[in-house]
Amino acid sequence: MRIRKRFPAFTLVELLVVIAIIGILVSLLLPAVQAAREAARRMQCSNNLKQYGLACHNYHDTFKTFPMGGVGGWAANDRYKLSWQARVIPFMEQANIFNALDFTKINPVDILINGRPLVSIGPPYARCPSDASPQTNTQRVNDGVAPLSRGAPRFNGSYSGSLGPQSTPSANGACNQWQQFRLDPNPSTNRSHCDCPDKACAQGVFCRGLWGTGLAFTLADISDGTSNTIAIGEVLANCQSHAEWGFWHYDGINSAHAGTLVPINNFTTCNNPRIGQPTHPACTANTNWNFAWGFKSYHPGGAQFALADGSVQFIAQTVDHTTYQRLGARADGGVVGNY
Repeated sequence: MRIRKRFPAFTLVELLVVIAIIGILVSLLLPAVQAAREAARRMQCSNNLKQYGLACHNYHDTFKTFPMGGVGGWAANDRYKLSWQARVIPFMEQANIFNALDFTKINPVDILINGRPLVSIGPPYARCPSDASPQTNTQRVNDGVAPLSRGAPRFNGSYSGSLGPQSTPSANGACNQWQQFRLDPNPSTNRSHCDCPDKACAQGVFCRGLWGTGLAFTLADISDGTSNTIAIGEVLANCQSHAEWGFWHYDGINSAHAGTLVPINNFTTCNNPRIGQPTHPACTANTNWNFAWGFKSYHPGGAQFALADGSVQFIAQTVDHTTYQRLGARADGGVVGNY
């Protein structure tokens, strides 16, 4: 007679215990994996900003000034409306796009790159991997130029030039809580949103330069020191109204449409509640620029910035607010505290 050998087996209870242990281990590992992925995304975002910093300095070496924010105007056909993003691209290994640009065109929507509208194209360095806001915007806008009202998809990037502590009053006069922090060397000439006729009224390193002034700043204009002055920072397209103008337009979110008045990562005007709750529920409209025109990111705890010396810094959202204003101002003469 053949005797069958019996092999020990798991009981149902033992199997359930093993499954539970595996589940616990996976749950313990998951945050570490997510943190590692965010660290990699943050590093790529930092590299993008580093490219911006180097490109701006190479631009300055060539033209003896940083790129101007724009030469725009409210009327339909008064000024060329390309932003500084278009001027800096040959220094960011995007000469193929630059060579196809036509700076005589009134509006970026009229410029074609290999048959595609320029406004729909985004350079590879222009998006932070952590940025989950919409990459394109199809909202209809009209500044008096008919093609723009056709609704061509417009690319939105993740970075904007800094206005510093410039006055940015909201459409709703009851939503100007951060106006008290503006650093105006001469309040009578400080035009809101950097609609400035000259450098004296501009606080930051970039300015959209309304009325065709084409403001561009030199290293000498940053008298507070390039290592103490924010030049470019992170923004989110789902938090402000100017995303509809896109990446290339002088009046778009990626030109000069963020300043230091509102604290970092204030999500009051963002239409994605998962990234943070509004601090002022009555001011959630994205035309409340005193809230919307701030630096924001999906990075936990703060945002990344390129300083005017080309270095990149992560600044915590808990930074002292006065120190933050000093970092934003290029020539206020104040002392920057620890951050």
